[in-house]
Amino acid sequence: MKKSVFLPAVLCTALWGSAIPVVKRGYEIFCIAGDDTAARLFFAGMRFTIAGLLVLLIVLIRRETPFFPKRDALPGILSLCAVQTVMQYVFYYLGLGNTTGVRGSVLSATSTFFAVIAAHFAFADDRLTLRKSIGCMIGFAGVIVILSSAGFGGQPITLIGEGFMLLSAVGQGFGAGISRRITPGRDPIAITGWQLSIGGLILLLIGLAGGGAGGITITLPGILVLGYLSLLSAAAFTIWTMLLKEHPVGKVTVYMFLIPVFGSLLSAAILQENVFTFRNLCALVLVCAGIFTVNHSKT
Repeated sequence: MKKSVFLPAVLCTALWGSAIPVVKRGYEIFCIAGDDTAARLFFAGMRFTIAGLLVLLIVLIRRETPFFPKRDALPGILSLCAVQTVMQYVFYYLGLGNTTGVRGSVLSATSTFFAVIAAHFAFADDRLTLRKSIGCMIGFAGVIVILSSAGFGGQPITLIGEGFMLLSAVGQGFGAGISRRITPGRDPIAITGWQLSIGGLILLLIGLAGGGAGGITITLPGILVLGYLSLLSAAAFTIWTMLLKEHPVGKVTVYMFLIPVFGSLLSAAILQENVFTFRNLCALVLVCAGIFTVNHSKT
């Protein structure tokens, strides 16, 4: 495959994969209590507001499209914001505090399968094929495996942990369908910037309303973590969008199987989690194989 796709795509998947262990480490650095929902949402809001503003800065510097979206684009941007930023990351930030980094990485990756299922009902030219159906079944088999440790000495399954991570994946998957519907004829980078900015501001206000600002301890390491997460989102979304603009979708999205790989390996490195158990490896292989199968194309 062309290096022009390979290197940027791998960089994006590595950045996205690093998000889960870094967010979990951020909870510790910011001294966010395990039951402090408002502080977690305030943390998320700061990240995505900054990330969105960084993306909008890129739009402003490029000067290829109008900075402010047209009125007819606003409903789509707000819908995308509600599903792919607010819904996804409310459940993501709350669920991640109640599960392991490895489980979070595997469960978050199921967004690919939810996107495929949503596209089947939303787009006449994107129906479920035998290949996609098999890929989804393989991927969800991995979910069953990663959750099967409950009752066998592993961490129990909870709605506010694994359940919320799956709901986050649903939001991301359905958001992909909304994005596909509203981006034709518009600048996807600008849409991403406004989506992240507005969604981040909503999360920030929800966190503030609940007293989340008081549940966070600001330190230099915390600022560095927040800066990394914000840059991560801005860079990965922008590069990925440019790749999708320049190359066939299948040639880019096939690399998404690397996200749970990086997420699991970095969870082991950053959080000292035991990734290399038979059950974890089987689940990871199944989910990655499912993502690869769904996105692989001979054309």
